[in-house]
Amino acid sequence: MTRTRKLVALVLLVVVVSVSGVTIALATDNTQTYAYLPDHSVYFYDVTKGYAWAHREVDALALNGVIKGGGDHLFYPDNPITRADFIVMLDRAYNMSAALDTGMVADKGNFSDVPAGTYYTKSIRAAKALGVANGSEDNKFQPMSNMTRQDAMVFLKRTIDRTQIKLQSGSMSGFSDGGQVSAYAKEAVSSLVSARVIGGSNGKLTPKSLVTRAEMAVMLYRATHLTEQDSGTFYEKRGDVINLCVGAQVYADVVIENYDPSKYYGELMRYTKLRQAGGTTYVTLEENQPIDRTGTYSSGLLRLNDPDAGIDGAMVDYLVASNCVAIDVAPYHQMDSLASTGVRYRYCYPSVVDGEVTAIYYIPA
Repeated sequence: MTRTRKLVALVLLVVVVSVSGVTIALATDNTQTYAYLPDHSVYFYDVTKGYAWAHREVDALALNGVIKGGGDHLFYPDNPITRADFIVMLDRAYNMSAALDTGMVADKGNFSDVPAGTYYTKSIRAAKALGVANGSEDNKFQPMSNMTRQDAMVFLKRTIDRTQIKLQSGSMSGFSDGGQVSAYAKEAVSSLVSARVIGGSNGKLTPKSLVTRAEMAVMLYRATHLTEQDSGTFYEKRGDVINLCVGAQVYADVVIENYDPSKYYGELMRYTKLRQAGGTTYVTLEENQPIDRTGTYSSGLLRLNDPDAGIDGAMVDYLVASNCVAIDVAPYHQMDSLASTGVRYRYCYPSVVDGEVTAIYYIPA
C-alpha cells in the first residue's frame, strides 16, 4: 500500500509555503454561496489563461510571499530570472536566512561581487553558508547574470539536500538532449527528473537555456509539494487540488472533497462546504453558475433579471449587505465599489447569504 504525505519536517530549513484558509459553513438551507476557480492568475495581469501550466503554481507561491512580481501586478513570466532572484525565492520558500540568523549554520561571509544592503544580499549570504551557492574560484557569484535551467536545478537540489527530503537519482534517457547536461549538473537534474519536479518540454530538458520566471515558479512549487511514497519521493500532480477565490479571499492548494474526474471545475461554482483540517483546506463543489445576469445597483438594492421566472423582463431584487464585496473576475480583483451592469460591467452574479448579497462577481461587457 502506498503511503503519501506532504514532507514539511526539515532539519536545517523549513518550508514556509503553507495553505491559507478558514472554516466557512453555510448559514441556512437557502444560502447560495459561490466560489470562483480562475483560469488565470489572480495576482498578476500578465499570467493569463495562456499559462494554464503555471498560473496556479504562480498564485500559490504569491499567496505565501515567495514570489512578488515586478510591481504594478506584473510578473513578467517569460523573462529569464537572475541568479540573485532565484536565490531570494529559494530563501523565501525554505527560510534559509533563519538558519543563518539562529546560528544553525556558520556564517561564511558573502561573495566579493555581492554588494551590501541590496534586497538579495542576505539571501545569497545564507545560501553560501548552507552550501547552496558556491560561486567561482575567485569568490564571485554573478548575481545579476541570468540563470540557466541546469544551474537552477543544481541550486534547487542542493537546497532540498539540506532538508530531511532525500531524492533518488534517475535516468535522463527519455530526453533527446539529456547528453547535453553538464557533468556538474547531472546528479541534480537526474534526481529532479526522477522526483517529477522537472518534466521537460517536447521530450527535451534544454539544460543550457535560460530559465524563465514562470518555469521557476513551477519548479519551486513542485519542490515544496513533494510526497513520500513506498517507491520514493515524488511530486504528484492532482486534479482534485485547485486554487479558488471566495469574494476577495484567495485560497491555494484546496482539495475538492467530492472530486469527479469527469466533471468540469472552473469559473463560478456553488460550494456547500469550505473547511480546514490538519493544515489543508477542503471544499465541496456543486454546479457551475454562468455570470450572465444583467441589472442595476442603487441605494443598497441589487436588481437583476430573473432567468428562472420564464417571463421576459422579469426582475428580482436583492438586499446588499453593508460589507458586500464587488469582484471583477477578469482580471480577478476587488473593485472600489459596486457597479451597475450595462455601464462598465455588463454581466454579474451574486452570492446570497441569509437573504443578503455578500459578494457580486462581475465580468466586463
